[in-house]
Amino acid sequence: MDRARTTPAPWAAARCAAAVSLLAAAAIAVAGCGAASPAVTGSPAATSAPSEASTPHGTSTSSAAPTPSASLAAPASPGPPLDRPTKNHPLRIYFGGDSLSGMPGIELGILTHRSGLAKVKAAYVESSRLTYDQPVDWPARLKQQLRAGHYDVGVFMIGANDSGMPMIAGGKSVMYPARAWLQEYERRARRIAAIMLHTGVKRVYWVGMPIMPSSSESKKMRGLNKLFEAVAAGSPDIVYVDSYSLLSTRSGDFKTSLRSGDGVHYTDAGAMVVARAVWNAVKRDWGGG
Repeated sequence: MDRARTTPAPWAAARCAAAVSLLAAAAIAVAGCGAASPAVTGSPAATSAPSEASTPHGTSTSSAAPTPSASLAAPASPGPPLDRPTKNHPLRIYFGGDSLSGMPGIELGILTHRSGLAKVKAAYVESSRLTYDQPVDWPARLKQQLRAGHYDVGVFMIGANDSGMPMIAGGKSVMYPARAWLQEYERRARRIAAIMLHTGVKRVYWVGMPIMPSSSESKKMRGLNKLFEAVAAGSPDIVYVDSYSLLSTRSGDFKTSLRSGDGVHYTDAGAMVVARAVWNAVKRDWGGG
C-alpha cells in the first residue's frame, strides 16, 4: 500500500494556497512554532563526495550484506562551511521527495521567509519512490530541475512507499529486507545525493523517515534510515537529519499530536518540527546557529 500517496485534509485545506505560491516564487506568509532540537549526523571526511552512478536502476552492485556501520564508525567531520546568506543573496533550497517531504518543504519556506535568507522550492511528488521510476524518475527529474534552478542546498526525503515494494537487483525481483534489496536501495540513494552534488548543490541534507503508527512499519523505517545514514557517512557534503526521534514521544513511542488522521502525514506542527530540524542543520553549516 502506498503510505505516502494521498494528501491529508489539513494539508489540502490549510496549505493549498501557500504551496502554489511557494512553488512559484518561494515567498509566502510568515508563520512560526516551537520545535525540539534536531538530531543531525555529520559525515566523515574520510571519503570524497560520491560520483554520480551511471548504472541502470535494475543493476545490483554485489551480493554482500550492506555495511553502513563501518562508515558510521568514523569520526564526524563536516565539509567546508556554506557561504553565509544575505537578503540580497539568499540560499536557494530544493526540497524533494515523496509526499512526506511536501509539508516540511512548505513549512521551511514559511520559516525562512521573515529573515529573507532562503528561497525554498517544495518539489515533492506524491506516491514517488526509489524502487520504481513511476510516477517520476527521480534521477532524471533532479538533473533537469537542479541544473535549471541553480540551487545551493538540496534536501531530500523519501521512503514511505518503498519498503513494501519489489525491486530489480542483480536481474531478479527482490523484496525488503533481502540483502540485495537493501544494497540496491542504498546504491540508488547514493545516486540521488551524487546527482545533487554534481549539479551544483553545495550541501545535501537527507531527512530520515519518521516513526509510524505500527511497530512493524516503524521497524522498516529504521531499516531505511540506517541506509540513509550510511549514504551521509560517505561524504562530508551530505548531512543526515533525523526525523524519527523528533516525531516520537520521550519514551520513543508514536506521537499522535504531530500526525494527521492517516497516521502517516503530518499536522502543520509536525511538518514544522521537520522543517526546523532541516533549517537548524543548514544554519550550523554556515556558522549561523
